[in-house]
Amino acid sequence: MSEFPHATAYLCDKCYNSMPHYKVSQRIKKQQKPSVGPTYDWWPEDVSLLGLLLYILGCSLCLLIIGYYLWLK
Repeated sequence: MSEFPHATAYLCDKCYNSMPHYKVSQRIKKQQKPSVGPTYDWWPEDVSLLGLLLYILGCSLCLLIIGYYLWLK
């Protein structure tokens, strides 16, 4: 056994040397940066402000009706 058995996966020297060993190159890649502005569309084109406000109003009315029936009846 070698002096550092954890480095050779607890194999004998003959077995460890018979296995193929692969090296990984240590290339440093540059971080990619966006050229201009955000890379995502934070306000989709198919959503209108009026539609959003009507949706919030409808959800609020449903919650008020549910709260009314749970609390008062």
